[in-house]
Amino acid sequence: MADGLHIAANTAEIIGRMRKAPAAVQAEVVAGVARALLLTESAVRSSRGVRWRRGAAGLAGRLTSFARSSSAFGVDAAIGFRRTRGFPYELAQEFGAKARSGGAMAVPVSGEARALSARGKSARDFPRPLWLLRRGGRAVLLETVAPGEIEPHYVLLKSLRPRLGFRQTVQANTSLIDREVAASWRRGWAKT
Repeated sequence: MADGLHIAANTAEIIGRMRKAPAAVQAEVVAGVARALLLTESAVRSSRGVRWRRGAAGLAGRLTSFARSSSAFGVDAAIGFRRTRGFPYELAQEFGAKARSGGAMAVPVSGEARALSARGKSARDFPRPLWLLRRGGRAVLLETVAPGEIEPHYVLLKSLRPRLGFRQTVQANTSLIDREVAASWRRGWAKT
């Protein structure tokens, strides 16, 4: 696993020279890095195999990036997911996950279960009794709403396969970041 992004030599040189550049040039480079990271966010969101939900509980709501001037490094920038309580869902999507031996992971499927999950609550914390239904190799925790009417809240899984591809997508977009840094450097000097 890589420790960070590997940028081109000319980009590293530009970032190194930024501390001595005029403020207008620095601001243009920071804006260029921010633009490139937003485009990288779009590339991550267009990944196949992942259902992106908006809002604070979904992956799309937690994907974020920033870029700002730094006196020590020239530019301080990052892309990733906002921190959450409990087990980070995005890590399970990126690397896959397995339930403990003899156990299962309860994946929320209803709106109420997702809201509880966003607050760091599990299926055990559900406010009403849930029933286990096994059918066709699937296990579901559900609630009886009315006679003959049920509502599924959680699906029980033994494992999740890795499918997000966040690291690969970001690494694939480093050339975009390199190009944007070089172009914004030129634009910044043209403005001065």
